[in-house]
Amino acid sequence: MPDQLTIGEFLIGILPRLRSDTRLPSWPPDCFALCLALLKQTGSYSQLLQDWPPGRGIGQGLAHWTSSVHALGEQWRRALHRNRPSEELSVGGLLNVWQILRESFPQPLSTVENNTPLLQALMHLVGAADEASAGVGAPEDMGDNDSFLQRARGFLRKDATLGLEIDPARVKVLPRMHTPQGGLTERSLSLYLSMCDAGEAAPCWLSTPFLQRDSVNLLLVPWPLEVLAKQFREVPDSATRLPADFGFFTYDLLGGDAELIAFVESLHREAHRKLGRVDGVILPELAVTAGQFRGLRDRLPQECFLVAGIGSGETGAQRGTNEVRLAFPLLAEVIQKKHHPWKLDEAQVMQYGLGGVLSPYREWWEHCDVTRRRLNFISISEDLVMCALICEDLARPDPVANMIRAVGPNLVIALLMDGPQTKERWAARYATVLADDPGCSVLSLTSLGMSQLSRPGSGPSRPRVVALWKDRFQGTREIELPAACDAVAISLSIRYRQEFTADGRGDGGNAAFPILSGVHPIAAARTAESR
Repeated sequence: MPDQLTIGEFLIGILPRLRSDTRLPSWPPDCFALCLALLKQTGSYSQLLQDWPPGRGIGQGLAHWTSSVHALGEQWRRALHRNRPSEELSVGGLLNVWQILRESFPQPLSTVENNTPLLQALMHLVGAADEASAGVGAPEDMGDNDSFLQRARGFLRKDATLGLEIDPARVKVLPRMHTPQGGLTERSLSLYLSMCDAGEAAPCWLSTPFLQRDSVNLLLVPWPLEVLAKQFREVPDSATRLPADFGFFTYDLLGGDAELIAFVESLHREAHRKLGRVDGVILPELAVTAGQFRGLRDRLPQECFLVAGIGSGETGAQRGTNEVRLAFPLLAEVIQKKHHPWKLDEAQVMQYGLGGVLSPYREWWEHCDVTRRRLNFISISEDLVMCALICEDLARPDPVANMIRAVGPNLVIALLMDGPQTKERWAARYATVLADDPGCSVLSLTSLGMSQLSRPGSGPSRPRVVALWKDRFQGTREIELPAACDAVAISLSIRYRQEFTADGRGDGGNAAFPILSGVHPIAAARTAESR
């Protein structure tokens, strides 16, 4: 952090118009990003919170702080609704708070952490802007004709950021669903807004008023039921000329469109018979082709969403594809590519019995397209946002993990092409990280075929453990597919708890946690008839 850089120069880099116009940003997400970026850059919020709240010991305790900031946020929201922010914000003293920051512009960045009045002003502005933005993550029909929310959702749809004037190449502002309840980072300072550095992965925020109840029924289909070693094959290295110890591989999906669609339809009917409704169907990584996905989408009820891993093998003219597709009611189909190729080493070649098609003495990279990285957040109710990841994307911190931690989606679905989903394996470890901070519930799902192909070097294989659930309250739960069954339907109930920011503001008990509340083995009709 160069000492020569002034506070004003740093802030102008985020909000260029401050070069000539130093008025308070009237749009709350802009003010939030500007002030939080300064607190994060200097790390000075940790210094401020050592002696918190302001004025303690002279009759102004934490309750006074939280109520006053909440009142400022409400006033800001009303001012925006009346289209009179400059006029009305002066009444609550917010313009005076901004003046403290404006007068600090000529000072070096290095002075921030020792400037208590400035730190308190920054925290005031962050808190008020955050409170003014309550509800920004909710779908369209949850806004109750609130003009601020309508405008904010328009920004999210168009530019995938809530910012109006801030430079989106530097900072993006997104809704927040969970605030970390342990540790202390800049993510601990807000309930409704999150700030992300603009990076190599682009966020996309989509909303549909899909879920109108406090429970979700999901049908987990661990397809394919069989994976053959011959579906893995070497890709000739004619262009890149890798060293002898490295190679490329691809995975070819098998056909049978009509059989697959009839199979999933049968599973859906049986799950619907048992549970009364099925809200979503989920298939793992590389489970179906694009054509099979469209066939499933056309045959499943329109009120049921579909999330599935789509793939195609390398053709010689182009790399293979490995992506997740998401189809939700009222939304266009969403495509999200895998962010990291799979690398098979000697241990994994042995584990999956692939030595006949891929040499165990080379390291094999998945020959798939990982360009145009995006992360889609789907808001399906006022308090519930989900996202999907593909295998390695769960384990690698870049490029999307920090974005996930910033937003804190309530439900993360990880589609895997992996072995059994037992508590001891890697998926459980990384799910625990997200469940602890920021508080996501995580579901991982692999195919029965890939799980059965896995032969661990020691201990029992347990190949029918095809899914794993992790949340903050229940811990880790393995989901096993009983013999003679083809799928598992799970019920999720939404538990609400209050979360607090590091400065003491609470969300009123609106933090939503999906909890695993039911597991139901499902057999397709063909299996039921054969028994």
